[in-house]
Amino acid sequence: MSYIVDYIPVILIVESFLLLVFLIWNTTLSIKLKRVSKKINIFTKGASIKSLEEVIVEYVNEAEMIKNKIKNNEKQIDLILNKVKELKGNVAIIRYNAFGEQGNDLSYSIAFLDENKDGIVISSIYNRGESNTYAKPIKNGSSTYKLSKEELDVIEKAMKN
Repeated sequence: MSYIVDYIPVILIVESFLLLVFLIWNTTLSIKLKRVSKKINIFTKGASIKSLEEVIVEYVNEAEMIKNKIKNNEKQIDLILNKVKELKGNVAIIRYNAFGEQGNDLSYSIAFLDENKDGIVISSIYNRGESNTYAKPIKNGSSTYKLSKEELDVIEKAMKN
């Protein structure tokens, strides 16, 4: 026992040193734990660790909903693009004098075509006493009806637009 009593000051210094080391270590670990805890709170939106699985499942479900919405949007975009292709966006008009020197270019032909060269050509033939209008369907740039030179020209012009 006397042997221990002789070394009490050394033992106290070593214990104090170890206590100081453990105190610094404890403080460092506490600071790191707070940082990790803040990151976990941000990730879990303040939920407890037990509900972390619920948060992950919620994110997975939201991702699936977003994927489904994207698929639906892609389908709708395809439908819209197909509808746009069908629009009669290629339009041309030619005015001309149908009967030589009678009239002043009051006759005309107008073509309305889509991307597939389908549509209609309308011609109005003006003569002094009368005016006649004709409509002919166009399929792939041609018609089952006989087309005049002006109608062929306006179809060609519309297809170039």
